[in-house]
Formats: sequence, structure tokens, C-alpha cells
Amino acid sequence: MKKYLTLFASFIIMLCIGSVYAWSIIASELISKYHFSAFQSQVIFGSIIAIFPATMILVGRLGRKIKFRTIGYISGILFFVGYFVASHSHGNFYIILLGIGVLAGIATGFGYWLALTSPVQWFPEKKGLITGIAAAGFGLGAIFMSEISNIVLANGKDVLQLLKIVGISYGLIILLLSNFIFQVQKSAENKLDKPINTRSFLSSATFRKLFFGLFLGTFAGLMIIGSLKIIGEQSNISGHHLVLSISLYAIANFLGRLVWGYASDHIGANISVFLALIFQSISLILLNIITLTDMSYLILVFLIGFGFGGNFVLFAKETAELFGVNNLGLIYPYVFLGYAIAGIAGPMSGGILFDLSGNFSYAIALASLMSLAGSLLFLREYLTQRHKERQSH
Repeated sequence: MKKYLTLFASFIIMLCIGSVYAWSIIASELISKYHFSAFQSQVIFGSIIAIFPATMILVGRLGRKIKFRTIGYISGILFFVGYFVASHSHGNFYIILLGIGVLAGIATGFGYWLALTSPVQWFPEKKGLITGIAAAGFGLGAIFMSEISNIVLANGKDVLQLLKIVGISYGLIILLLSNFIFQVQKSAENKLDKPINTRSFLSSATFRKLFFGLFLGTFAGLMIIGSLKIIGEQSNISGHHLVLSISLYAIANFLGRLVWGYASDHIGANISVFLALIFQSISLILLNIITLTDMSYLILVFLIGFGFGGNFVLFAKETAELFGVNNLGLIYPYVFLGYAIAGIAGPMSGGILFDLSGNFSYAIALASLMSLAGSLLFLREYLTQRHKERQSH
């Protein structure tokens, strides 16, 4: 029962902190009501994405010294404080950056580490699927956030009031669910994984492959995800379909994490990463190629989200496969730094290209190329591995 409660609690915590993926709704409100530039709105989003993976390195070491549920308590408190501070900013960019970008970013790092690491230790034989289920909550979070945002804003409330409501409700949920996170006792573990020397890992070719693969794949997705609503507005997509696109992206992200995670258990991580990133690349460039209507826009948003979701399952699963589930919490945060750098470079590049050109076509092309580069990196790795296997026979 403990392992299923842990999986359920992890999923809900991921759902709460995954609300960041509905950022384009908040960004649009900040731009229209408080005269933020596209660049400023993406700096805040990029800060969250950059800070929370970096935080996970610290949490990876704390996780060996303090109880997992204590990590959850820290996440819930910081999430509440961050959003509460931002809600009292009166639209000041720097205060919102501090509250959402920094404090909520740190909260996300604590929560993500907890919700990813805990369930995988309970189900070591199903790394891909369980990683997919846990990470799927993060992808699905935008659905609930977009619906809450729609209701709150439609009732005449300001975006800052929305931030206060989210901070209080989600912060309390994280605190409550942290009580249902249970740790695997060493006596119950099937096998103790060999300890990893962090320094030697960071200098290895394996680390470089995982790091750059995650950077390239998430750079592409993050450049677009924070600006979905703005991209749709430029193509005259109706307001209803713009809101729907956020939820649809989240559903696709959710399904992608499950499907790619399940697939990797059967066909391997290298070929799964290649397929996910080439899928994402093609879906992205189609935003520039075809004339966007309400329906075609929704279809492409779904396809992009489905490919993007694979990033958050496949690299974690491959790390656990190579170094063991008990080393996942210590090693994966370093791999996840690729996502942190992408969190700065992707959204900020998109914001700069938009501010300079007045449209997102250049940003979309760059995103597609980055995803293509990531896919080719893992195709090369897959072909090299197959060649070695044939030679050994």
C-alpha cells in the first residue's frame, strides 16, 4: 500500500508544481495589464526552469540526510511564499521575478526531486513506466492551471489575485500530500546499487550524451511552450481555442510521458529519444509551413506536446538504468542541468527573436533545428550501439 500511496502523492505534487507550464496565460496578462515585454515575461519563466533543476543538485544530497516528506514540506512552504510575494508586487517585474522565478523555482526543485525519486525506488523493475507516470503529473498540471486561470480571470479578478489563489491552494496541497510519501527501507531493497563517484561521472561521455540530449530537446519545447498563447494570437486563433490549446498541450505532454516511458522499457532509451525528438522537430516546423486555423493549430500543439513529453521520462529512465535507482536522485540532477540551461536559453531566445522581428517564425525555426540536432545525436548513439552488438556476434 505504501508504494501506491507514494506514487499517487508524487503524481499530485507533480501536478501542482507543473502549473508552470501554463505560464503563457500569465505572461499574456502581464504583457497586456502591466506592460511587460515578451522578453521580461520569458525571463521569469526561464528563471523557474533554470533554478529548479539546479536546486535538485542540493536536494539530491539532502535526500540522503533528511526524510523525504521534509523535502515535501519545504517545497509546499516555498511555493506558497513565492506566489504570495508575487501577488503583492503591484505588477513590479523584479518582485514577481523574485517570487515566481526564484522562490517558486526553488520550491519546484524540491518537489520535482521528491516526486520523481520516491516512486522509482518502489518500482525498480518498471523504471520507464513509473518515471512516466510520476513525470506525467508535471505535464498535466497546465490543464488545471489553465482552467483555474480561465475561471478566475473570467470573474473579473486580476492576474495578481490569481497568483495568490494558486499559491495558497497548491502550497497547502503539496504540504498535505507530502505526508503520504514513504521511503524504501534499505532492508527492503532488492539490491544496493554501487555508489557513484560524481566527479568521474561528470567527465564521462555518458554524462555528455545525456546532458546535451536533454538540453537540445527541451530548448526547443521550452522556447515555444511559454509563448503558445502569443503564437496563436498572431495567427488570429480564437480566444476559446487559445485557452483550449494550453490544456491540449498538457494532455499531450501527459500522454507523451506515459507512452514514451512505456515504449522505452521495450525498445530502449536511445531509439526512443531519437523518435521523440524527431517527432517534436517536425511538429514544430509545421507551425511555419502550414496556414494555421483553429483546428490545425490545436493539432500541432498536441503533436508538439506529445514529443516534448518524452524528454522528461527517457533521460531519467536511462540514468536509472545505467546507474541504478538508488543513485538516480544523486546523479540525475546533474543531467537535468541541461534542462536548466535550456530554461534560460530557450524562452529568452524566443523572446528576443520575437521582440526583434515582431513574430515567432524565426524562433520556431530555431526550435525545430535544435530538436533535430538532439534526435540525430541519439540516432548516432543507437547506430553505434547496434554496430558494436553485431561485431560482438
